[in-house]
Amino acid sequence: MLTLTHIADTHLGHRQYGVKQREDDMMSTLQAAITEMTAERDTDAILLPGDLFDSRDLRPKVIDQAERIFARVPEDVPILVSRGNHDENLSPREVTWLNYLHQRGHVVFLNADLETNPETAQFDIYNPDDPGYAAGFYDIATDGLERPVRVFGLQWRGARAAKALQQVANGITRVNNSHGQPAYTVLLGHFGIEDEVPTLGGTVTHADLRELKQVVDYLAIGHIHKQYEAAGWIYNPGSPEAHTTREGRDDWNHGYYSIALNQHTSSDNDIVTSEVTHHLTKRRPYYRVEFDVTAYSSAGELEKAFKQHVKAEKSAMLAHCRQDRFTANGEPRAPIVDLRFTGTLQFTRGDFRTDELSAWVEDAYDALYVQLNTGIRTADVQQLIADIDEADVFEDGQLNTAALESEVFETIAQESVYAEQASNVADVLGNAHQMAQTNEAVEDIQESVSSARQELFPHKVDDIVLDIDEDPFANQTHNDRVDANTTQRQLGQSETNDTVGVGE
Repeated sequence: MLTLTHIADTHLGHRQYGVKQREDDMMSTLQAAITEMTAERDTDAILLPGDLFDSRDLRPKVIDQAERIFARVPEDVPILVSRGNHDENLSPREVTWLNYLHQRGHVVFLNADLETNPETAQFDIYNPDDPGYAAGFYDIATDGLERPVRVFGLQWRGARAAKALQQVANGITRVNNSHGQPAYTVLLGHFGIEDEVPTLGGTVTHADLRELKQVVDYLAIGHIHKQYEAAGWIYNPGSPEAHTTREGRDDWNHGYYSIALNQHTSSDNDIVTSEVTHHLTKRRPYYRVEFDVTAYSSAGELEKAFKQHVKAEKSAMLAHCRQDRFTANGEPRAPIVDLRFTGTLQFTRGDFRTDELSAWVEDAYDALYVQLNTGIRTADVQQLIADIDEADVFEDGQLNTAALESEVFETIAQESVYAEQASNVADVLGNAHQMAQTNEAVEDIQESVSSARQELFPHKVDDIVLDIDEDPFANQTHNDRVDANTTQRQLGQSETNDTVGVGE
C-alpha cells in the first residue's frame, strides 16, 4: 500500500487582521497537520497544490519557520508543491521562494512549461542529482506497486486555466508514452470548479476537464478554501485555517486528505484502487454574535440590551470553542468573534459606538480578535436605494449586496456613453469586481473588460486601460492602514474578504 496526503492553501505568513498570533496559527496548524500525516497516516508523499505562502514577499522569519517545519519531515517523504496565486502572480519573478526551497531540497516544485508548445505542455522529470529551479513531474516508487505513482504540477493560471488544462492533458500523454505508463496519476492544480462552487470564484467547468480525466486519476486542487469533492476524482481539502468570518462558519470544512492506494491483480491486469478520507485540521475557532438594532430608540437602551445578549450567549460560545478541532494541547483556543449588527438604526449613527462595543465583547469573551460587520440600514444606503424595489435588494430583512451592486452598476452605465447596453455593461463590471475580489491579475481583468467591450461596442475599438497598482497600499505606513481600517468600520462596511472564500 502507498499513502499520499493532500493539503492546500496554507498561506504561511498571513498576519490576519494585523494580529501576530494569526501568523503563528498558520505555522502551528501546518506543523500539526504534517506531524499527523507522517506519524499517524504514515504518508509516503505530501501534495500541496498552491498558496504555500500568503505572499511572494516574505519576512525572513516566515522562510526560516517554513524550513524548520519541512526539515522535520522524513527524508524519504517528498513534499510536492505547485504554485498558487499568492505564491506568485501571472508575471513571475525569475527566482521565487518556491525555487529556493526546491533547490534547498525542502520541497519539489512542480511546474508546467506552457510556452514552448502552445498545444502541449512540456514536463521534465525531477532529477535529485540536478534539481534545477523546478521540475515538471515526480515518480514515486514503492514496493507495493509495480509501476510508479506519477505526480504532475500545474501553476496557477487564473482565467487561462481552461486552455492550460488542454495543454496539460496532451503533455501527460506525451510523458507516459516516453517514460511508460504509471500505476496512478496525480495532477496538482490551483483553481476552482465553477460547477461545484458557483459563487466562490471558480474559473474551470467539468467540460474543461473531459480530456484531463482520461489521463489523471486524482486531481489535487487548492484555491477555494472550502472543502469539496466531485466525480470521484476531484478533491479540494479546504484551507487548514479559516481566513475570513465566512470561512469560519460550521458548514465550511477545513483539513487535508489521505489517499490510500492498493494494487489488486486480476487475470487480465493489475488494478490500483484508492480510498480517500478527509481529516479536519485543528484550527482557531470563529464564533458569530448577531444583534438586531431595530427595537431600540436610544444608544443607552441598545447597549444595555446588547450586553445582556452577549452574556446570555457566553455558555454557547464556550461549548463551541471546546470542540476537539478548536483545541490546542487539550485547551480551547481564544476565538475570533464575528460581531454582526443588523436591522434599522432608530437614532443618530454617530451615537452608535460600535468600536466600544467591540472592545467590550473582546474582553467579555476573552477573544483573540473581534471582526465588526455592520449590516444596518443607514440614511446613505436608504438614499441610494430610494428608487430601487426593496423586494429586489432585501431578503428576510437583510441587504442583498449582490442585487444592490448590480443595480448600482446598471445605474452607472445608464448615465455613461454605454447606456445602450446598460444591463450587459453591469454584468461586465460585476464580473470584473469578482475577479478583483479573487485576486486575479490586473492584466487578466483588463483583458476581460477589453474583450467584453469590443464585443458589445465593436465601433469603439480602442482598448481599456486600467491604471491600477498591483498593491495600492504598498506605500502606506502601518498607521495609514490602521486609519483606513478604522474608517471602513465607521462607514459600516463588512469584512472585505467575507464574500469569497478563496486564496485571495
